[in-house]
Amino acid sequence: MCSLWFLLFNDKKMSFIDITKEVFTKFRNKKVKPEEIELKNKVPNALKKSLKLRCVNAGDDEGIMAELYSLEWPQFSLESYNISFTASPKHADGIFVVGAVTKNMQKALKDAWEVVPEPKVLIACGDKAINGDDRFENCKSVKEVLWKVDLEIPWNPSSKDIFNYLVNFIK
Repeated sequence: MCSLWFLLFNDKKMSFIDITKEVFTKFRNKKVKPEEIELKNKVPNALKKSLKLRCVNAGDDEGIMAELYSLEWPQFSLESYNISFTASPKHADGIFVVGAVTKNMQKALKDAWEVVPEPKVLIACGDKAINGDDRFENCKSVKEVLWKVDLEIPWNPSSKDIFNYLVNFIK
Protein backbone atom coordinates (compact mmCIF):
# COMPACT_ATOMS: atom_id res chain seq x y z
CA MET A 1 0.00 0.00 0.00
CA CYS A 2 2.77 2.45 0.91
CA SER A 3 4.59 1.76 -2.36
CA LEU A 4 1.40 2.62 -4.26
CA TRP A 5 1.10 5.91 -2.36
CA PHE A 6 4.73 6.63 -3.12
CA LEU A 7 4.21 6.08 -6.85
CA LEU A 8 1.08 8.25 -6.92
CA PHE A 9 2.52 11.21 -5.02
CA ASN A 10 6.26 10.92 -5.68
CA ASP A 11 6.43 14.04 -7.82
CA LYS A 12 4.86 16.22 -5.08
CA LYS A 13 7.45 15.30 -2.36
CA MET A 14 4.76 15.11 0.33
CA SER A 15 4.83 13.35 3.67
CA PHE A 16 2.54 10.41 4.40
CA ILE A 17 0.32 12.57 6.64
CA ASP A 18 -0.08 15.18 3.91
CA ILE A 19 -0.97 12.47 1.40
CA THR A 20 -3.67 10.97 3.61
CA LYS A 21 -5.15 14.39 4.31
CA GLU A 22 -5.30 15.15 0.60
CA VAL A 23 -6.90 11.82 -0.29
CA PHE A 24 -9.50 11.99 2.48
CA THR A 25 -10.49 15.56 1.65
CA LYS A 26 -11.03 14.54 -2.00
CA PHE A 27 -13.37 11.71 -1.07
CA ARG A 28 -15.08 13.43 1.86
CA ASN A 29 -16.52 16.16 -0.36
CA LYS A 30 -17.73 13.72 -3.02
CA LYS A 31 -21.53 13.70 -3.46
CA VAL A 32 -23.17 10.27 -3.60
CA LYS A 33 -26.19 9.73 -5.83
CA PRO A 34 -29.18 7.74 -4.48
CA GLU A 35 -28.88 5.27 -7.37
CA GLU A 36 -25.36 4.34 -6.22
CA ILE A 37 -26.58 3.63 -2.68
CA GLU A 38 -29.28 1.27 -3.95
CA LEU A 39 -26.75 -0.64 -6.04
CA LYS A 40 -24.41 -1.02 -3.09
CA ASN A 41 -27.14 -2.63 -0.98
CA LYS A 42 -27.88 -5.33 -3.57
CA VAL A 43 -25.66 -8.31 -2.84
CA PRO A 44 -25.27 -11.05 -5.47
CA ASN A 45 -26.79 -14.41 -4.56
CA ALA A 46 -23.40 -16.12 -4.76
CA LEU A 47 -22.12 -13.98 -1.89
CA LYS A 48 -25.07 -14.86 0.33
CA LYS A 49 -24.13 -18.52 0.32
CA SER A 50 -21.62 -19.65 2.89
CA LEU A 51 -20.35 -22.93 4.18
CA LYS A 52 -18.81 -23.51 7.60
CA LEU A 53 -17.33 -26.97 8.00
CA ARG A 54 -15.95 -28.97 10.90
CA CYS A 55 -13.00 -31.03 9.69
CA VAL A 56 -12.77 -34.49 11.27
CA ASN A 57 -9.58 -36.45 10.76
CA ALA A 58 -10.98 -39.96 11.15
CA GLY A 59 -7.81 -41.85 10.27
CA ASP A 60 -5.83 -39.98 7.64
CA ASP A 61 -2.07 -40.08 7.14
CA GLU A 62 -1.94 -36.24 7.30
CA GLY A 63 -1.50 -35.89 3.52
CA ILE A 64 -4.92 -34.39 2.90
CA MET A 65 -4.74 -32.37 6.13
CA ALA A 66 -1.58 -30.70 4.84
CA GLU A 67 -3.48 -29.79 1.67
CA LEU A 68 -6.32 -28.37 3.76
CA TYR A 69 -3.94 -26.11 5.68
CA SER A 70 -2.73 -24.64 2.40
CA LEU A 71 -6.28 -23.53 1.54
CA GLU A 72 -5.79 -20.67 4.00
CA TRP A 73 -2.91 -19.28 1.93
CA PRO A 74 -3.54 -16.11 -0.11
CA GLN A 75 -3.37 -17.95 -3.44
CA PHE A 76 -6.57 -19.85 -2.58
CA SER A 77 -8.13 -17.65 0.12
CA LEU A 78 -11.02 -20.01 0.75
CA GLU A 79 -12.71 -17.55 3.12
CA SER A 80 -13.15 -15.01 0.33
CA TYR A 81 -15.58 -17.56 -1.17
CA ASN A 82 -17.45 -17.77 2.17
CA ILE A 83 -16.09 -21.23 2.98
CA SER A 84 -14.33 -21.72 6.29
CA PHE A 85 -13.54 -24.34 8.89
CA THR A 86 -14.85 -24.05 12.45
CA ALA A 87 -13.56 -25.49 15.69
CA SER A 88 -16.92 -26.78 16.89
CA PRO A 89 -19.55 -28.86 15.09
CA LYS A 90 -22.21 -26.77 16.87
CA HIS A 91 -21.23 -23.78 14.72
CA ALA A 92 -20.80 -25.76 11.49
CA ASP A 93 -23.05 -26.33 8.50
CA GLY A 94 -21.53 -29.73 7.91
CA ILE A 95 -18.68 -32.14 8.48
CA PHE A 96 -15.63 -32.59 6.27
CA VAL A 97 -14.27 -36.11 6.87
CA VAL A 98 -10.71 -37.02 5.95
CA GLY A 99 -9.44 -40.61 5.99
CA ALA A 100 -11.02 -43.98 6.68
CA VAL A 101 -13.12 -44.08 9.83
CA THR A 102 -11.31 -46.19 12.40
CA LYS A 103 -13.04 -48.19 15.09
CA ASN A 104 -12.21 -45.64 17.79
CA MET A 105 -13.46 -42.70 15.67
CA GLN A 106 -16.84 -44.16 14.68
CA LYS A 107 -18.69 -43.03 17.81
CA ALA A 108 -16.96 -39.62 17.81
CA LEU A 109 -17.94 -39.05 14.17
CA LYS A 110 -21.55 -40.01 14.87
CA ASP A 111 -21.65 -37.68 17.89
CA ALA A 112 -20.22 -34.80 15.86
CA TRP A 113 -22.77 -35.45 13.11
CA GLU A 114 -25.67 -35.35 15.57
CA VAL A 115 -24.52 -32.02 17.02
CA VAL A 116 -24.44 -30.23 13.62
CA PRO A 117 -27.73 -28.30 13.19
CA GLU A 118 -30.10 -29.03 10.29
CA PRO A 119 -29.77 -28.67 7.30
CA LYS A 120 -26.35 -30.28 7.33
CA VAL A 121 -23.81 -31.41 4.78
CA LEU A 122 -21.42 -34.37 4.83
CA ILE A 123 -18.28 -34.25 2.68
CA ALA A 124 -15.93 -37.22 2.29
CA CYS A 125 -12.46 -36.29 1.07
CA GLY A 126 -10.06 -38.89 -0.31
CA ASP A 127 -10.37 -42.51 -1.39
CA LYS A 128 -10.08 -43.86 2.14
CA ALA A 129 -12.99 -41.74 3.35
CA ILE A 130 -15.09 -42.77 0.34
CA ASN A 131 -14.22 -46.48 0.09
CA GLY A 132 -12.69 -47.34 3.46
CA ASP A 133 -9.29 -48.95 3.93
CA ASP A 134 -8.99 -52.59 2.87
CA ARG A 135 -5.68 -53.08 4.64
CA PHE A 136 -7.28 -52.92 8.06
CA GLU A 137 -10.32 -54.77 9.27
CA ASN A 138 -11.99 -52.02 11.31
CA CYS A 139 -11.49 -49.05 8.94
CA LYS A 140 -14.82 -48.20 7.32
CA SER A 141 -15.94 -45.64 4.79
CA VAL A 142 -18.03 -42.63 5.77
CA LYS A 143 -21.06 -44.16 4.01
CA GLU A 144 -20.85 -47.25 6.21
CA VAL A 145 -20.86 -45.14 9.36
CA LEU A 146 -23.28 -42.29 8.50
CA TRP A 147 -25.16 -43.61 5.41
CA LYS A 148 -25.27 -40.29 3.55
CA VAL A 149 -22.56 -38.34 1.73
CA ASP A 150 -23.40 -35.10 -0.07
CA LEU A 151 -20.04 -34.54 -1.77
CA GLU A 152 -17.24 -36.98 -2.52
CA ILE A 153 -13.80 -35.61 -3.37
CA PRO A 154 -11.99 -38.58 -5.00
CA TRP A 155 -8.39 -39.77 -5.06
CA ASN A 156 -5.80 -38.11 -2.86
CA PRO A 157 -6.74 -34.56 -3.83
CA SER A 158 -4.42 -31.59 -4.00
CA SER A 159 -5.43 -28.32 -2.41
CA LYS A 160 -6.44 -27.03 -5.84
CA ASP A 161 -8.82 -29.98 -6.31
CA ILE A 162 -10.36 -29.52 -2.87
CA PHE A 163 -10.77 -25.80 -3.55
CA ASN A 164 -12.52 -26.42 -6.90
CA TYR A 165 -14.87 -29.07 -5.46
CA LEU A 166 -15.88 -26.88 -2.50
CA VAL A 167 -16.42 -23.69 -4.50
CA ASN A 168 -18.47 -25.54 -7.15
CA PHE A 169 -20.45 -27.27 -4.40
CA ILE A 170 -21.87 -24.05 -2.92
CA LYS A 171 -22.73 -22.50 -6.29
